[in-house]
Amino acid sequence: MRDRASAIRSILDRHGHRAVYIASTGYVSRAVHELAGAEYCVFYMQGSMGLAPAIGLGLALRTDRDVVVINGDASLLMCLGTTHTLRDHAPPTLFHYVLDNGCHESVGSQPAAPLEPSYPGVTDILKISRDGKPARVATEPVENTREVRAFVAEIPERSSTPLTNPT
Repeated sequence: MRDRASAIRSILDRHGHRAVYIASTGYVSRAVHELAGAEYCVFYMQGSMGLAPAIGLGLALRTDRDVVVINGDASLLMCLGTTHTLRDHAPPTLFHYVLDNGCHESVGSQPAAPLEPSYPGVTDILKISRDGKPARVATEPVENTREVRAFVAEIPERSSTPLTNPT
């Protein structure tokens, strides 16, 4: 088990500055914001628990950049069915990481159901410690959205991506 910051840092280091990141709501967004700062392009979920992978999929279908979702375990469980949509429709440029501390830490540390060792549509599950409350995300949602759109627009969008399994 590692601390949350080292898990996030390993993801940022693995995918670099060219990727666009989607940080799940709650302490995940706060912790990513502390580590990524202005050096990385990150869409910070400020609400909509469980929807970061769906937002990541939508973005990944429209850009050639790597799209990296950093999710929490309880957030994954909120919309677990999304894993099958990712399995069936995600391009190889979508990566979905889950930080697993076994609880809903940002709303009182209530226990979350234990995760399975793996799920379809999840790149990796990283066991982390409960590390407390990071500072709030210091960017407004509208400005954050503008920044992500501008970053993604620097690379031509895919002309079309079918929503069917290419088998």
